[in-house]
Amino acid sequence: MTDLKVRHEGATMVITFDRPEVLNAFRDQTYRELVTALEEAADDPAVRVVVLTGTGRAFSAGTDLKELAGHLGEESELLKERTKALQELTMLLTEHPKVIICAVNGLSVGIGVELALASDIRIAGESATFALKEVHRGFFPSNGVLYFLPRLVGHGRAVDLLLTGERIDAAQAYATGLVSRLVPDAELPGTTLAMAEQVAAAAPTPVRLIKQAMTQVWELDLPEVLAVEIEGLFACLNSTDMIEGVNAFAQKRAATFQGN
Repeated sequence: MTDLKVRHEGATMVITFDRPEVLNAFRDQTYRELVTALEEAADDPAVRVVVLTGTGRAFSAGTDLKELAGHLGEESELLKERTKALQELTMLLTEHPKVIICAVNGLSVGIGVELALASDIRIAGESATFALKEVHRGFFPSNGVLYFLPRLVGHGRAVDLLLTGERIDAAQAYATGLVSRLVPDAELPGTTLAMAEQVAAAAPTPVRLIKQAMTQVWELDLPEVLAVEIEGLFACLNSTDMIEGVNAFAQKRAATFQGN
């Protein structure tokens, strides 16, 4: 791969955007490599968590506008198909069988924010910044922004960020719920891997079901959520994970989960 670095840390696959000379801006090649890496992680039983992060001063400065300019003259149907292909990346993240942790280091604009929004957990280094600049580039928000952003930060704050294109810092992102943890820059890699290890050490059946359910419950009323909980609980009751978890507790040892 030319635009990404991929390495394994135990049960965690770390995917690093690696075009620091352009602040990790995404070109078509970057998208293709990210899809390939995510598909490999999905198919690898040894991988339980995927971490996304960037090299250098940025997580990602957004779409590579120089390359995008070459597509603007294409027929509308070609542009529409290209946009749909990019949106498939959002669906790949949300439907991915493994937990996705986004470790935002430095600048995050456009697709950088979109990838964070579609991840399961977002951690930011103290120098991280976030901006959705579509209104200043003549674009319309895409890749699930209109779905995820108001659910994380609230409708009013989401409209504010989308219409102004304001850049917010990591402290503001933490205060509004855009990220769940804020750490010193130097501690971001270690904190992220420690969290990944925690998730990887947990029982894979409930982890998988919780990831699925937490997306579904946004659209459900209380009785429907209770039904989802019953379904998930019985799936766990029928799994080897619960047997191992209960036995490990009774025997005062660490659980070793294999999954179903």
